[in-house]
Amino acid sequence: MNQVFVILNPAADRGRAGTRETELRNVLDEMGLEATIVRTERPGHGAELAREAVASGASLVVAAGGDGTINEVAQGLVGTSVPLGILPMGSGNDYIRVMGIPKDLPAAAALLAKGHVRTVDVAEAADRFYLNSFGMGIEGQIAADYRRMRIFKGEIGYLYATILEVVRFRSFHAEVQGDGWAFSGKLLSVSVMNGPYAGGGFRLAPQAAIDDGTVDVGLIGNYPRLVRFWVLPKTRDGSYLKLARVQAKKAQRISIRSDRPLPVHMDGELLPERVRDLEVALRPAALQVVA
Repeated sequence: MNQVFVILNPAADRGRAGTRETELRNVLDEMGLEATIVRTERPGHGAELAREAVASGASLVVAAGGDGTINEVAQGLVGTSVPLGILPMGSGNDYIRVMGIPKDLPAAAALLAKGHVRTVDVAEAADRFYLNSFGMGIEGQIAADYRRMRIFKGEIGYLYATILEVVRFRSFHAEVQGDGWAFSGKLLSVSVMNGPYAGGGFRLAPQAAIDDGTVDVGLIGNYPRLVRFWVLPKTRDGSYLKLARVQAKKAQRISIRSDRPLPVHMDGELLPERVRDLEVALRPAALQVVA
């Protein structure tokens, strides 16, 4: 595998990725990878470029950025035989953690050069695919807070936003249905995870695997605000799943209905509008990833 089509998001890592194109090209050259590098110019452009690359006969399309860039490029590759490559250059790195891809750019390029391809599941909601994480409720609000931040980034930024919403987020009533099970009650969050990690390393679904043909659903019930500070650390290592007001389920298709419109993130990227009703469906073995 010696030819790659690289889609670089210059806005990734708060604009730092755009200053690293020379470094990126040098790393690819050192690995013997003949690269065509194109920059995204606007939201959604990565998906367009990926589709164009597939149509032009590309054998490998690489996302150079963070989780948002990876998600966007993957929109144009799901259901095709063209694999997704990843060169981490963003602040959000949950998917590379899931896939075992090094955060170090030269190490990631070396892995890319080896060309080992994995077939993985993706999920679909609101006419969009996601690769790893979905959160509705407090998780979506945390993602919205993180997007507005100008100082903190990465895990520290997500932690700060989480603490902020522990104090101020208002619970919601929801009806959630999966394959052979149903829930109705007050919640802080609905997560529908394809991989284990979200929010910069929070282990929301420790048992999740991206190629097991199911998604892991986590329902966090309402807690008083002071008690939430006790619950919060448990989302870091997944031990929150043992709490009485938390339910963990598996499914291939899920429907969610809330009593008010709520923010939703997919792979850390917000849906453009808050939603009350949503369907999530698994797409088994729908994406090829070099990892």
